[in-house]
Amino acid sequence: MSRTVSLLFVCVLLGLPAGASRVTVPGTTVSVDVPSGFVPMPKSVIDSKYSRGSAPPTAVYSTPGPSWDVNIAFALRDQALPTGDLAPVQAALERSIAPTPGLRWVSRRIVRSGGREWVDLQFWVKGLDTEIYNHLRVTREGQKTLLVTANMTKAQYPKYARQLDAAMNGLK
Repeated sequence: MSRTVSLLFVCVLLGLPAGASRVTVPGTTVSVDVPSGFVPMPKSVIDSKYSRGSAPPTAVYSTPGPSWDVNIAFALRDQALPTGDLAPVQAALERSIAPTPGLRWVSRRIVRSGGREWVDLQFWVKGLDTEIYNHLRVTREGQKTLLVTANMTKAQYPKYARQLDAAMNGLK
């Protein structure tokens, strides 16, 4: 079997499109396989789309506009997570998400990926006109906190869920 066919076979098994490309999250040592067809979201769109809440993400890769409705977003925050077990961080994140309208948990756990521990939360929430699937991972990045979020609308879930989960599970 040729190397190209082997690579294609592995990508299909992992749910990654053959054209996925590994990118380093800006300002970090973490990298991720961005699914084929995803492009960097322009800063003007990031500022508009993420205008609610705290500071917008550092970078977002998305299906191209105009709707930009399937995303992998990266936010590096200037706050260090406490040393030791991440269970208290997980509990605090769960409490902060709990009041979100229409919250339905899929999974809540701590995982090891790419040589580091991550809080891993998967859940559905009610958006303005549809349900939104969110896959959040949080880890230490030196004296900062890295948040990685993959999200998509309910309509896009069947098409993109495997690709985004594979990207999140491939964080290194």
